[in-house]
Amino acid sequence: MKLFSALQLRRPLNRSELLSCAFVNLFATPGLGSVMARRFIAGTAQLVFASIGFALFLGWFIQKMRLFYGQITGTNLPADAGSRLGWWGLALFGVAWVWALVTSIQIVRAAPKESVPPVPPII
Repeated sequence: MKLFSALQLRRPLNRSELLSCAFVNLFATPGLGSVMARRFIAGTAQLVFASIGFALFLGWFIQKMRLFYGQITGTNLPADAGSRLGWWGLALFGVAWVWALVTSIQIVRAAPKESVPPVPPII
């Protein structure tokens, strides 16, 4: 009987929890809020796109820093070192963020409206 109760779904998230998931999804890490809102497939894909995009952008940044520090030390590198990495990184991260935006809108629209608890009668 304990195994069956462990396999049951957890309680549904309330509106404030889902709004928090949407804010995390948009303003912290694309995909993390989707996973928190139990949209595992979309959230995992968004996290993968965002991580790869960030890694490519970081690679571009490292190439640019090598170029700038190479100018200081006298090493000559091509001026466009790693510029494709930056564009691909921005594109992948942008795709992940737009996908997270769409998912966040779906999460907020699917959130149940907060019901006001009934007020007890005044005695």
